Amino acid sequence: MACVPYDQNVGRRGVIRRAVQEFMRRSGEFLDQTERYAVMFDADGLGVHIGIRSIRARQVLQSLPDSVFRCFQPHAFWYGDDGVVWARFGYV
Repeated sequence: MACVPYDQNVGRRGVIRRAVQEFMRRSGEFLDQTERYAVMFDADGLGVHIGIRSIRARQVLQSLPDSVFRCFQPHAFWYGDDGVVWARFGYV
């Protein structure tokens, strides 16, 4: 039986995926019916960009580490051309 080295990134990708699934499941707690969100994973799967179109998008994004993305602080916020506020959560 051959030993396969453990890849930490496999576990990290799972953490990110589960956090995104929880965010999507609980999005009604964070957003009202007029607000929209978008999710884009990093190419390596070790981070996710969450975009929210709302007047209070920045406040919502700042609250996510306390409820969904535990242990991940949002990196710099940036504003898309379409009025969406984006933040990245994940591993460096």
